[in-house]
Amino acid sequence: MSKVGAPIIGSLRGHVITGGFELALACDILIGDSTTKFRDTHVKFGLAPCWGLSQRLSHRIGPGRAKIVSFSALHVNADVAYTWGLLDELVTLPSTKSYDMPGVDTNNYPLHRAIELADSIGANDNLMIRRYKRAMIEGINMKGLQRERELGLAHYIEVVGDGHTFEGTKEFISDDSRPRFESKL
Repeated sequence: MSKVGAPIIGSLRGHVITGGFELALACDILIGDSTTKFRDTHVKFGLAPCWGLSQRLSHRIGPGRAKIVSFSALHVNADVAYTWGLLDELVTLPSTKSYDMPGVDTNNYPLHRAIELADSIGANDNLMIRRYKRAMIEGINMKGLQRERELGLAHYIEVVGDGHTFEGTKEFISDDSRPRFESKL
């Protein structure tokens, strides 16, 4: 899933256990509701995680909390998951938009919010989103800032090469009608 260029938004309700937990952690963004509960049962059944849970969970919530979750095999409820950063959004209210989807519970607020967020993401520059995601994922596996610079430079060389992006930026910077920040120094 990390090789998919587009962001993957996980909409979670109910129990997210072991393999499902690993799949959820492969998502870029996780949205859940009060019914969402996480549990890593690898140690309970003598199984080895092989889809990235041992690495991704530590990156998401820190090594100490990841050890609590994985070594204890206890549930992590939605409130704790959100506080720890395991859930990116904890949805308790309906989305601002209504989506009519056959077979989908109209009270599935996480799914509605995921669609709303996907619409917002989709309205932005697709190439930059893909490159941003790639920089974030590769940064976990290597020196993050160095890789971010490499990918950023490659992006700017490509888009500035046509002059269009540079001209748009130059126009924005020189626009006297835009609000200006005044330093208090």
